[in-house]
Amino acid sequence: MDLESRVSLTWEPWRVAAYESAVRLQDGWGEWDKTRCPAIIKRGKGPNVRFVGKQCVRRAGQGTWHEGYGRCVAHGGAKREGRAEGAWLMAFAYAEEYDLSPWEALLYVIRITAGRVRYCEQVLATAKDDRELEGRMGVEGEPLGVSEQGELSQGRNLSWWVDTSERERVLLAKVSKAAIDAGVAQLLVEQTLREGNELADGMLSVWHDMREQGASKEVLDMLLGSMKKQLVTMDAKMGGGKPAAIMGSVIESSGG
Repeated sequence: MDLESRVSLTWEPWRVAAYESAVRLQDGWGEWDKTRCPAIIKRGKGPNVRFVGKQCVRRAGQGTWHEGYGRCVAHGGAKREGRAEGAWLMAFAYAEEYDLSPWEALLYVIRITAGRVRYCEQVLATAKDDRELEGRMGVEGEPLGVSEQGELSQGRNLSWWVDTSERERVLLAKVSKAAIDAGVAQLLVEQTLREGNELADGMLSVWHDMREQGASKEVLDMLLGSMKKQLVTMDAKMGGGKPAAIMGSVIESSGG
């Protein structure tokens, strides 16, 4: 399998070993259960002897931040090499899903997820009452107060945006950590986060302009609904675009 991975010659030996281990595991996935820790049990006593020579029964990444990928905490998944291995396995999975190189796939997910988080934050910032955030508004909304024009101010149910924001924040933290553990420079990760924020700001600028110009609640709510559809589309078609390629040549690690 051609992973087109950029492996730095200046990497520490443990980071190179983690990359090479992840490559071997990825190439041999046909013989493994991806949902479980890939470690092979080497010893056991009493009734546990029956597990010797078999794959660990714990969930992949169980007890670590990279849950779903790599070794469980009992088999070194929380140690630096185990973290890097889990990060690379995550990168390989995204690379296959989005048809990108591993590093580019991690940065792509960071960029889009950062944009979605920023998107949700700015929508939630427009809430006039905690009841909107808690989803306690009626179908038609409840009067929250009187506007400067003497009209009743209606509330909205923003619970979907709250749930989406929390879910995207978890994913953003997880993938950002994976990128750094996999050897992506932290400055590049931070730059990608800024690009995601800029993406969201551009998409929200029209909504803010119309609100400042006094657009009606009906028009603003229609735009808010359109934003929600855009977020759902971004979730469904996340692999539709590609980031700019990372500069540098492909360097094969020894023994990989």
